[in-house]
Amino acid sequence: MNNSTDLTFEELKDIKAALDKSAIVAVTDAKGTITNANDCFCDISKYSKEELIGQNHRLLNSGVHPKSFFKEMWRVIGSGQTWYGEICNRAKDDSLYWVQTTIVPFINANGRPYQYISIRTDITAQKNLKEITYIAYHDDLTGLPNRRSLIKRLENEIEQSQHTQSKFALFFIDVNRFKSINDGLGHKVGDLFLKELASRFVSIDDQVDSFYRLNGDEFVYLLKDVSLTHKIAGKIANVLKESFTFYEYEFYASISMGISMYPEHGKTVTKLLRCSDIAMYAAKSKRGNSYEIYEENMKGTDDRTLLLETKLHTALRNNLFELHYQPKMNIQQNVMTGMEALIRWYDDDLGYMLPDKFIPFAEQCGLISDIGEWVLRQALCQMKQWNETYNTELRVAVNISPTHISEIDFIQRLKQIINETTINPKFLEIEITEMTMMDYTDDLIKKIMEMKEMGITISIDDFGTGYSSLNYLRQFPIDTLKIDRTFIRNITLSKSDEAMVAAIIKLAHALNLSVIAEGVEQLEELQLLKQHNCESVQGYFYSKPLNVEDFTKKMESLYAS
Repeated sequence: MNNSTDLTFEELKDIKAALDKSAIVAVTDAKGTITNANDCFCDISKYSKEELIGQNHRLLNSGVHPKSFFKEMWRVIGSGQTWYGEICNRAKDDSLYWVQTTIVPFINANGRPYQYISIRTDITAQKNLKEITYIAYHDDLTGLPNRRSLIKRLENEIEQSQHTQSKFALFFIDVNRFKSINDGLGHKVGDLFLKELASRFVSIDDQVDSFYRLNGDEFVYLLKDVSLTHKIAGKIANVLKESFTFYEYEFYASISMGISMYPEHGKTVTKLLRCSDIAMYAAKSKRGNSYEIYEENMKGTDDRTLLLETKLHTALRNNLFELHYQPKMNIQQNVMTGMEALIRWYDDDLGYMLPDKFIPFAEQCGLISDIGEWVLRQALCQMKQWNETYNTELRVAVNISPTHISEIDFIQRLKQIINETTINPKFLEIEITEMTMMDYTDDLIKKIMEMKEMGITISIDDFGTGYSSLNYLRQFPIDTLKIDRTFIRNITLSKSDEAMVAAIIKLAHALNLSVIAEGVEQLEELQLLKQHNCESVQGYFYSKPLNVEDFTKKMESLYAS
């Protein structure tokens, strides 16, 4: 009998040891006062055991949950039942953490709980991943679902409609003369206007989450019931009847809408977007708030597309593109390590064309590889000139489109450009977006390895927005993770954003990767990044992207003897 008791005691000791190593465990009395806490509890809460014992769990209250949440929890465990749930706590250093929690009541002879044991597991990473996913699929200014979310939704709608033989409508919405608002009243007012407009759209969105911000002043709306097309177009136009007031400015705005129908006007995402875009331009020929439904014979259906493609060809042939350069700074050593080359294009007829306007089109019409090679050649020639003139060893970063890198002869052409420019490959950094890695193939792995063998540095751009498997970080010979600006923007305002950035930096360092944060604009952001051991940054805090002449002046001031 004694042996049996001893064995049971040993088993209990083993179970306790296992829990102490793998779970966050605390014991409280009937009133909720902590009477014991294991090392895992101390580690995650940042409190010592002496600081915890004798305290109530209110010490860890994050303010995230309403009082009713804890009232229900106490009702369950007070009745002798086990409670399960997710709780957000606040640690001693003011950081938030999430725990999957099980609270087990221990019942006395009178059938009432005399103590509780809570067993928790840390799920902060999973919660952060959900937040990262939200950021990846939503516009950071308006909070509306973004282009990535729209494409995914359209693909799903098309697949469902093929099975159900149903239809849907796509509204392409563009703000008329938005440039006048931005230029005349300032970008701050322009941003406030877009946020207010998005809010008005959401107020009439009976379907919920059917408005999307495509980019700039372009929005999209998906309508499941095509019989309501004209009614909904009127409702959307009506949200602009009231004026907009920001600071001392009051003004009115109008929109143009183009509408395409599935499957009548297109059976693919690209076709539907193109047709609604064409119809939107037809609506712009009218005054005020207006809309047009796509028709095959719409004037300019192919003219505008052909015009843009022709202009891109002309820009390539006549060297009309321009590269601007933004410095990359090592903030631990306070030195410039290189710069990113950013393409710019001004056309006499079209005006300033942002990359997010013409790069997707260049991918569609097959010009992206030619543009990518132009950027590589120009950036490498310029980098060579600066390094030789100022006796530096700076590196220039070039972002390569997924379409470009997938070309069969990409590596061969890259080697040819390096040979032509006679630059050492160690002065080139290739940036590949994380979205490229989501569907990585053996061919992509092989190409990245070949670039590494040449001495080229490889960076993952927009890291954190792809919601992809981290497996590629181990498989690929990557040098650097570039944290997307959407995380940096809020690190001084949100402890969770700061925690995510810190986690990315730690993850990178654990894999022997360096880290660069983009979009750094404030001293407070810089100080936090430095505190979390981020090596490098780029952003307006140090410099906006500069043309060759202005960047040369910067080089002159830094390196001229």
